[in-house]
Amino acid sequence: MILTINQVRGPITIVSGKKRRVQFVECPNDINGMIDAAKFADLALLLIDGSYGFEMETFEFLNILQVHGFPKIMGVLTHLDQFKDVKKLKKTKQRLKHRFWTEIYDGAKLFYLSGLIHGKYVKREIHNLARFISVMKFHPLSWRTSHPYVLADRFEDVTPPERVRLDNKCDRNITLYGYLRGCNLKKGTKVHIAGVGDYNLAGATALADPCPLPSAAKKKGLRDKEKLFYAPMSGIGDLVYDKDAVYININDHFVQYSN
Repeated sequence: MILTINQVRGPITIVSGKKRRVQFVECPNDINGMIDAAKFADLALLLIDGSYGFEMETFEFLNILQVHGFPKIMGVLTHLDQFKDVKKLKKTKQRLKHRFWTEIYDGAKLFYLSGLIHGKYVKREIHNLARFISVMKFHPLSWRTSHPYVLADRFEDVTPPERVRLDNKCDRNITLYGYLRGCNLKKGTKVHIAGVGDYNLAGATALADPCPLPSAAKKKGLRDKEKLFYAPMSGIGDLVYDKDAVYININDHFVQYSN
């Protein structure tokens, strides 16, 4: 199944196996984004420009990861089509690999993406990378298993519009959606939103899984396609958002009109 997302906004959840989901979150190139990513990531995919080499940000991010419990790390070398000389490419690969090992541990996985063809990476290489991610085992980090946390994949401002119109700086009520991890979340506890501060939790509700695992989903019929992707902020799923409305998307063959 090939899916093209023109504009990636927010996390993307993919069902990668019978008992596994993988959620991709893009980390921005600033220190606050890196600290946030280090708190929730199980696996960090470090994209390194092979034609330029390691940048200062890469080492900063590795240092932040070490402080937060050091999750699994995988390096991905890109821009290797910039090299015209095969010998130089081989030497660069060796040099970067050993530098990468110095930072993490000997034998840390470093992937090579040879370059873009018509704006896309080679299918075989991406397939191999995806296979590695799908079978990787993640070790539980002690802080995360003892604290409840939610990685929100979409949010809604549910403040009455009239109140916002009368006072633009009034207190807002926001609903956050996402998968709960760690331990249970209780009503009334203080919740820390990264980069914003501590807030009171008005309530927590369990919702139906928007992207259920194939083993858990009951077979309804052959026509009913299993949802393998969930990216609400990027417009993939049954709901599409813009700044003032939410649109529900229903497939044409599910819509039945009366006479």
